[in-house]
Amino acid sequence: MLGQAQSSAEQWDAVNNIINTWLAERQELLRIYCSLTAKETEKEFNKVEFSHKLENFCEVLVDYLSAGHFEVFAGLENEARCFDARGLKLVKAIYPYLEQSTEIALWFNDRCDQLQHSNAGTEQIRSELSYLGESITDRFELEDQLIEYVHRANATVLQEH
Repeated sequence: MLGQAQSSAEQWDAVNNIINTWLAERQELLRIYCSLTAKETEKEFNKVEFSHKLENFCEVLVDYLSAGHFEVFAGLENEARCFDARGLKLVKAIYPYLEQSTEIALWFNDRCDQLQHSNAGTEQIRSELSYLGESITDRFELEDQLIEYVHRANATVLQEH
């Protein structure tokens, strides 16, 4: 029993480290997003600087999505299997919404590649950032629910053993 508890505790710690790294990446994503959506006058707007920020944003966005799907959600699903069937149901219920959000973000990333090479690209991208912002805000709320109800709830279970 103790070996299983140690294994469970080690698994929880590993998932916790992945989540903490991922949430730090989320903060970076938000920082860049805010810099892209900051109101600037036409005189202050620098298209080259915006383009570099946008490229950086898209890289961080794709990395964040990848880590979420291949590390965080997989870890949370595995953790839910080990600790809590209700948590597993939540993972399975929320995952389709996260998939939809991923599709929107990947569409935006592809769209940026297309629009940056056109004359009207910058204004169109700035307009579409708002739509993406709404989608990722909803996504963050769902991710936080998973972390809270699957991962953090399991910390209590480990403490009881």
